[in-house]
Amino acid sequence: MNPIRTAAVAAFMLIGSGSAFASTCAETYTVEVEPILAKRCVACHNDASPGSGLSMQKGSGYALLVGVPSEELPTMARVTPGDLSQSYIAHKLQDTHESVGGSGTKMPPSGTFRKAELDKVLAWIEGCEAVAQ
Repeated sequence: MNPIRTAAVAAFMLIGSGSAFASTCAETYTVEVEPILAKRCVACHNDASPGSGLSMQKGSGYALLVGVPSEELPTMARVTPGDLSQSYIAHKLQDTHESVGGSGTKMPPSGTFRKAELDKVLAWIEGCEAVAQ
């Protein structure tokens, strides 16, 4: 295969894979993460809760999380794909939010995620790196 054709094929694969990764990120959220957040967070973070600005009801959370500035720390997104250290929700769930300049209480305030649930949410954030491209 000639070098130009090889480069063109590689470019098309990269362009296509970016949208595939973005789709996979959203699908992983819907299938694996959304049920956890809906179960653990929806009592306070729902479409009817005024002021929270964040609904964890099914079908609402993804668009309100990924790339959206946190209300408590506007210089940091709620979820920065591929970067736990720059994802405010990761800090809130791990109780490290104050160390990065955030405020409020650890989430969820009335309990904790099971380790497997927390690991799944954090793995999702790390695995969505391609969305940022």
